[in-house]
Amino acid sequence: MFIKNEQKRLAYQMLVFDEVVQKGSFTAAAKSLGHTKSAVSHYISQLEDGLGVRLLNRSTRKLNLTVVGLQFAERSQQLLELLTDTLEDIQEHQQAPSGRIAITAPHAFDGALVTPIIAQLCSEYPNLQPELLFSDQRLDLLEYKLDLAVSVGQQKDSAYRAVAIGRLDSILVAAPQYLAQTSAVTADNLCENKLVLLPWQENSLLHDKQGKSITFNSTKALKVNTSISAVNSVKCALGIGLIPTIFVQSDLDSGQLQRVLPAFQGEVRDVYALHSYQQQLPPLLRRFIDKLKTAFAQVNSRKY
Repeated sequence: MFIKNEQKRLAYQMLVFDEVVQKGSFTAAAKSLGHTKSAVSHYISQLEDGLGVRLLNRSTRKLNLTVVGLQFAERSQQLLELLTDTLEDIQEHQQAPSGRIAITAPHAFDGALVTPIIAQLCSEYPNLQPELLFSDQRLDLLEYKLDLAVSVGQQKDSAYRAVAIGRLDSILVAAPQYLAQTSAVTADNLCENKLVLLPWQENSLLHDKQGKSITFNSTKALKVNTSISAVNSVKCALGIGLIPTIFVQSDLDSGQLQRVLPAFQGEVRDVYALHSYQQQLPPLLRRFIDKLKTAFAQVNSRKY
């Protein structure tokens, strides 16, 4: 166990270890860091002594990581990334971003996610000029001169890079007024209820943990073409909707909507942020993505 004084040295020892791993030798790491080879070797020995484990098996030809060394190398890389991000964030505040930032996302991401995040960033950086294109169609980044695209579901192979943001579940919800005027909803009579149906939801299957499946369809369906319309229709007591939790979480919290058949859940779809940057993302876009990830994580931690 490291005592406090030793912990102060641990961070730099980890960075030296990361450089040794990345360069593949003590000699190359020493040249990169501006140390002597013996100094680098001493740092690694101190690190291993402090941890009480061997991280590297040394030979005259090459270095081999132990099992623990492989795990520690991943942590050391994460530390380097954290320090790099921290320095870039500081530089970002010293050189406040300005000018155009263009983002596209599905309509449903507007009020609950994208616009509030952009509002926060505009408050921090008054010279930003955001352009938000909300569309349920996937807009090409280059064609529309976009910095970032929030996209749901399986992605086509392309030159764009995809950053995983979170996952969209699908849960059944209804207004208390609707539930008060109908008989108790069951898995067997769901199809007899009024349903609010999106184009991609017709005949969707819902599953419970026991493997039972039911179909989301009805002859009494109200058909709408956007998720926002679906949420508004459900809130107006026009029927039961199949909606991602993140878009109705506040309504569930307030009691404006209620879960229906909570044992069942529809398709879970991945959400990505697409960009065309070949190297690391600009700090501003990385902050936008981090805030979006946080929003998804918060909802997942509070699921009904």
